[in-house]
Amino acid sequence: MTAPRPQGWVQFGESWCLWWNGRQIANVQPGADGITVILACRKLWQEKRVSAASVNQGKRYAERWCAARILEGVPLRQAVQQLTAKDDEPPPPKRSATQLQQERRLSEALKLPGER
Repeated sequence: MTAPRPQGWVQFGESWCLWWNGRQIANVQPGADGITVILACRKLWQEKRVSAASVNQGKRYAERWCAARILEGVPLRQAVQQLTAKDDEPPPPKRSATQLQQERRLSEALKLPGER
């Protein structure tokens, strides 16, 4: 089985990482110099570093900056929602015919004698 790919904001210790399409595109981390925002969604070898007053401000800046570059042509508010949306929970695994039969037999066995 494979682990689910992260999507949206994920916290690792004190830093927050923005994941999209299976890769980390932004990182907001506190440090001795204040809050640093690392934006890595331009090209693989390029990243942009900016400072922020707070973690929340850094997250908002990263969301808008990355959304404008990744989802071009989409209105900014909608692009940010798509970028930060968590994936829906995967559906529960389907039960086999044997499991369904065992559940039916168990429920029949647990019924009181007068019930049908």
